[in-house]
Amino acid sequence: MTKTRYQDDFYQAVNGEWIDQAKIPADRPVTGGFYDLVEGIEKEERRVLAAIEAGNEKTPAALQEFVKMHQLTKDWDKRAATEKAEIKKFLQPLLDLQSWQDLQKREAELVKESYTTVLEATISPDSKNTSRNELWLASPDLILPDTTSYDNQEQKETLLSTWSKMVKELLEHLDLAEEGAEWVDQALAFDQLLADRESSSEELSDSWKNYHPMTVEEANAKVPAVTLAKTLEGLVGQVPDKVIVYDGPFFEKAKEVYTEENFAIVKGWMIIQNLLEIAGLLGNDTRVMAGQYGRALSGTKEAVQPAKSAFRQARAFFSQVVGKWYGENYFGPKAKADVEKMVQELIKVYEGRFDQIDWLSDETRAKAKVKLAALAVKVGYPEKLPAYLEERKVDAKASLVDNVQRFSKEAVAEHFAKWGKQPDKSRWGMSADTVNAYYSPDFNQIVFPAAILQAPFYDLKQTASQNFGGIGTVIAHEITHAFDTNGARYDEKGNLKEWWTKEDFAHFEEKTEAVVQAFDGLDSAGAKVNGHLTVSENVADLGGVSAALAATKASGDADVKAFFENFATLWRQKAEPKYLALLATIDVHAPAKLRTNVTVKNFDDFERAFDVQEGDGMYLAPEKRIQIW
Repeated sequence: MTKTRYQDDFYQAVNGEWIDQAKIPADRPVTGGFYDLVEGIEKEERRVLAAIEAGNEKTPAALQEFVKMHQLTKDWDKRAATEKAEIKKFLQPLLDLQSWQDLQKREAELVKESYTTVLEATISPDSKNTSRNELWLASPDLILPDTTSYDNQEQKETLLSTWSKMVKELLEHLDLAEEGAEWVDQALAFDQLLADRESSSEELSDSWKNYHPMTVEEANAKVPAVTLAKTLEGLVGQVPDKVIVYDGPFFEKAKEVYTEENFAIVKGWMIIQNLLEIAGLLGNDTRVMAGQYGRALSGTKEAVQPAKSAFRQARAFFSQVVGKWYGENYFGPKAKADVEKMVQELIKVYEGRFDQIDWLSDETRAKAKVKLAALAVKVGYPEKLPAYLEERKVDAKASLVDNVQRFSKEAVAEHFAKWGKQPDKSRWGMSADTVNAYYSPDFNQIVFPAAILQAPFYDLKQTASQNFGGIGTVIAHEITHAFDTNGARYDEKGNLKEWWTKEDFAHFEEKTEAVVQAFDGLDSAGAKVNGHLTVSENVADLGGVSAALAATKASGDADVKAFFENFATLWRQKAEPKYLALLATIDVHAPAKLRTNVTVKNFDDFERAFDVQEGDGMYLAPEKRIQIW
């Protein structure tokens, strides 16, 4: 078998042998670098849990409630024996709704009881005053992945038919078929009303366009049939001075959706939505049945095995608790100090790069440095958890569903209690055992959970060049998010604010448009990549590689080949075609192969290191190479 040349397809040359040998597990649609780490962490956490339950290890104080929860999630026999009574009890408040007026009267209470309703209210920082939490209104979720999924009639019918068949089987299995004879058609009818009016993932990817502050009266005028002031008062204790609408175009047409005439289909939709949310917590057959549509959508061959599912279900409600325990026990102070040093090195590199960029005016450059200097950094795991999670207690005598409902109710109460207060910037948006990282535009902070700080991303045994090509590019990627097509519109305090000169921003948009065009329409398993949907992440990848490469070269012992090879290793992946097609519709990241190949060919150092010549697959003419940061 002929080995692929680095010059023709870099991703394949680095990862081809691994891809040939890799097997996609039956219970998920993809495997690769990230997923191997996730699997390894989960395996270790399950090993510790098994040792505790066998009496071979003492239960750490932090994990006591998690272990109790697992006693409930793994008792599949009890879950199956009680499921019909549980589902009936759970759905009863929705079944009791008799009219539109009845829904208006009870909606706040249903939300507080953690039911999904048609009113998507949430608390989040005000984008123009991030020191205060405000009440936001969004549009409900759709059955299909995106509004664009409804455009292809054949695909739409196939997927909705799979979904309908699954729901009807569930209703039959739970002795609800007779009572719920019309629910499926009602849910589909309401879903179509939403799909015809909601914005697509691409449209919503421009975060600054989703900020529409208004008074409650102005918002109510968009949904006149909703008793909005009364419902919001029920959620936060008083009528708010303002609400912020997220999907503006949807709310311009929302009065056609939220009407008394639509009560029957609204009720059917709510019953099915909530049924599907709780079905996985019933018996094992029900759990497997309720996952059919998701597996069909992603190309996953089998449901997760019961033992693994029981672990994940218990962990879901204690993820931050388990994550903090993981961080404290598996992430050493030496690694933390080393990674924090790398972060500071990369921030310094960025500061220097601002001085070298000739298209930035002194005015914009100075403000960019202010934002960079204000960037907060978190590495490893949080020092403390929110009180409601620390105090979460399992009632061993109550059912799994009852415990989950109580936890959810407590979380909802804690969530709405944040209204009008200053956001808590110490909170982590991910558990420390999550293999990922993120940038928060609201708080202008970057966060690196302990779980991502291992090979191939990072290892004390790897060379500096390998580490910079791994975690270095991830760190610099997250820094770049502060200056990508979304982040660039927020200031050092996370406020939506124009801090660029108009000329500089116009130049920036020209450059980012070139990134859109570089990816737009490229093939991924038969689906086309959306250059606009993925532009922020692609800008962050380009900036991440650029800054990390500069840091590598400044380290004194640079191995540019090792840098780029480890970068390609990060993104190695093998996935089901259906999964890749799904991601092309909704994922803001470009496919793994393109994240590698389209990114690296923009660098002169890559061309030199791998002797790429004109005519090679990895060649990009110098005048077409994009450098932003």
